Amino acid sequence: MTRLYAQHRNRVALVNGLFGIALLIVLGKLFAIQLIHHDEYRLQAVSQSTEIAPIPAERGHILARNGESLTTNIINYSIAVDPQVLTEKDSLAVIFERTFNRPAADYLSLMNKDRSFVWLERNVPKNQAQPILNLQHQGLLIERQVRRRYPYNELAAPLVGFTDVDGLGISGIELEFDQQLKGVDGEKPLKRNAKNQVLPLPKGTWTLPVNGQNVILTINLDYQSIVQEELLNAQKRLSAVLLHAVLMDPNSGDVLAIAQYPNFDPNNPAASPAENRRLLALTDMYEPGSTLKVVPVAAVLEEGLYSPTDLFDCEGGEFVYRNLVIRDTHPAGIQSLADIIVYSSNIGIIKIAEELGSALLYKYSTRFGLGARTGAGLQGESPGLLREPSRWSSVSTGEIAMGQEVGVTTLQLAQLYSAIANGGLLLRPRLVLGTSTDIALPPEDKKPEIIRRVASSHTMAELREILYHTVEQGTGLNARLAGYKIAGKTGTAQKFVGDKYSEKEFMPTFAAMIPAEKPKLVCVIAIDSPVYGLHFGSEAAAPVVRKIFQRILHLENDFYAPPRQEQLLATAIASSVSVLTNTAQESLVRPGIMPNMQGASLRSAINMAHTAGVNIQVQGSGRVINQSIEAGRKVDESALCIVTLEGES
Repeated sequence: MTRLYAQHRNRVALVNGLFGIALLIVLGKLFAIQLIHHDEYRLQAVSQSTEIAPIPAERGHILARNGESLTTNIINYSIAVDPQVLTEKDSLAVIFERTFNRPAADYLSLMNKDRSFVWLERNVPKNQAQPILNLQHQGLLIERQVRRRYPYNELAAPLVGFTDVDGLGISGIELEFDQQLKGVDGEKPLKRNAKNQVLPLPKGTWTLPVNGQNVILTINLDYQSIVQEELLNAQKRLSAVLLHAVLMDPNSGDVLAIAQYPNFDPNNPAASPAENRRLLALTDMYEPGSTLKVVPVAAVLEEGLYSPTDLFDCEGGEFVYRNLVIRDTHPAGIQSLADIIVYSSNIGIIKIAEELGSALLYKYSTRFGLGARTGAGLQGESPGLLREPSRWSSVSTGEIAMGQEVGVTTLQLAQLYSAIANGGLLLRPRLVLGTSTDIALPPEDKKPEIIRRVASSHTMAELREILYHTVEQGTGLNARLAGYKIAGKTGTAQKFVGDKYSEKEFMPTFAAMIPAEKPKLVCVIAIDSPVYGLHFGSEAAAPVVRKIFQRILHLENDFYAPPRQEQLLATAIASSVSVLTNTAQESLVRPGIMPNMQGASLRSAINMAHTAGVNIQVQGSGRVINQSIEAGRKVDESALCIVTLEGES
């Protein structure tokens, strides 16, 4: 032991002790990290070096009932690289050159930048980016983007709705079924090294997305297109503020078309006012006027109080009801109950309602669904308006019977008339048939949802007969269609503006069904404030329904009806050609032989041409009256037959 050591022994011991303690602390800490807290620190290290990038799920489609898609998903890819870790740059640049037709030198210049992230291509369509998508180069980064598009633009737009920039539903079916449509995003882990460079992990570590389900609507695209076009034509003729329509299958409750004017383009919703996006047939309430006269008549028939032939004094067209002066557009003296509907007598319906009483009128009004939402399944639906009898005034019974002091939506009115059409069952309107994960998978047939029985089938048959005569000889005459039996009822309601009924603004409506005996379609049209002079339901709304039915009849074989006897006689004089029904005609078609299309509907003519293997060019609309290639001639696939169609007058 040296004298120097002896002199500083205490200090040396202290330093050695401190170093020893420090070493023990370090060893203890390492022991705790490696053994005691190993899992905790491992997860922390992984989280600090790993990022989770979402893999967007593909949004499900909204389909029409026949499987046609009302939506598309445009899938684009953006491709980037991390030049600091990218490998095989030369070969990758050559692949990009072949794929995108840009010089490889351009891509090499980007790949050699002194940065950790560089875009090479942005918003590339999937089919163009396909050669790049399966590459596994380290440092190659691919981002998938999905944009929603609507190929039919304004067709059924308020029902379909639209999404925001993030693909989330904002309105309509897009909003109501957002959870089913959007699916579940997947996850793609990305690893960062010590230099903060991103290294993609193998695909085996990814969680793949679950794509959204498809939503199948009840809408028939052909019908929807017809109804929208006719509303647009009506607006041009009437200069109305709003128009809305519902076309329904009364036996299932399926809404086959629901249309309106004005409309909007879901591809550019900001270009139209927000109110255009409302589904007017569900959200907008109005007084229906005379279309509601069927309710008190159905009630007295069902209760056995009156029959269609019972007579009422309609006072020559003017009557003082309590403190109100009531006038009829078609003045009459004695009228039958049936004629009160046929010629829409306000005086007659008030007398019927007074005999019925407020309690029964309210009972049947609620039975028909007034004052309650239809339950069609979309947000914002109005329940309409029907106050309880305790809140009625001394004239409310008569006012409600005339279609005033009560509010309906067009869908409610279609539901009401569907109950008359199907024999007395109030059905819940259906806008959606179901959901599916397969775009080609048809939905299972669903039974109609019956809410309640409104009245007996006998009562409804009597009422349909009255409504048939309303079209044949009454206020619905402008809806008459030669060769077909249509039943319907007009309505012309004064709009309540400020604190009184307007003398210039009206809400004409028309509700109709076809064929009258066993209806397959119910159509309701409501028109807000048409030009004064064309404001009656008979002049404004009835012709629109007539045109809609006419075009559908030309399109479909199911509605074919033999012409009346006088038409048959005229046809026999004009031509000796025997016209077969569409079904019989189609069954005779042979490949390579020009078929006889005379009298066929447009759809039948197209089917026959397809079977025969001939091209056709269509002129006009309606049923075939002429074909440029004579029936029976041999034809090949290069042949072009010009087919002329003409509708009934």
